[in-house]
Amino acid sequence: MALTDHDTLAGLEAAAQRAAQRDVIFIPGIEMTAYAHGQVVHMIGLGFDSADAGLQRANAIANGVWARNQQRWVAALEADGHAVAYAQDFSDGPVRLPVLIERLCGKGVADGDPARCLTLFRDFFSALPPKAYAALPPPRDAAQIIASAGGTSILAHPYSVKPDVRIREILEQCDGLEAQYAPYDPAQRERLERLCDEADKIYSCGSDYHGYFSREYENPRFSLPELLALRLTKR
Repeated sequence: MALTDHDTLAGLEAAAQRAAQRDVIFIPGIEMTAYAHGQVVHMIGLGFDSADAGLQRANAIANGVWARNQQRWVAALEADGHAVAYAQDFSDGPVRLPVLIERLCGKGVADGDPARCLTLFRDFFSALPPKAYAALPPPRDAAQIIASAGGTSILAHPYSVKPDVRIREILEQCDGLEAQYAPYDPAQRERLERLCDEADKIYSCGSDYHGYFSREYENPRFSLPELLALRLTKR
């Protein structure tokens, strides 16, 4: 198994310990935030050296972007009449997304409904101008950072990239695609697997579970693709 949190390695040690207790092979993972052509792109990294300085620098940059954009959203909510204020309600600084959603719901945003609050989050962040993401690396650079740390780079949830031609473009810059992605239907997964085969790339599998506020967890029961398993176990 791999834990692939957004732009942080903070959970890896605890996850590795828990995996060892259950006799499960643990692979260090991350989901890096990149930006290109007016859209956020997520690049999964697997099997890297978590002490790599380049990876840690990239995380620091991404978390700075997240912090500033989080503050922008809270300010926009306050301007819309919600009873929130960043200085008061986030005096501890920027927080991870699950905590952000929980805290805003506690202040009555979206009538306390986590799913609706998550929709507000996605709508606001997707509408931010390019300058709000300017410090992030393009996908090619994100893949190179992962490679320099000894890892394998995988484009996460590829159909979120628009238009489809961009998927092929990014695939050329990294090691593969997250083809076996839980929310996709079998036809979508098969098409992505075919893309990888045609490009002589690998593909991965994942649940992309973000927490209670998004949906109930359901184990997709994917089998780890053989080519990916061979690559990861050789490291």
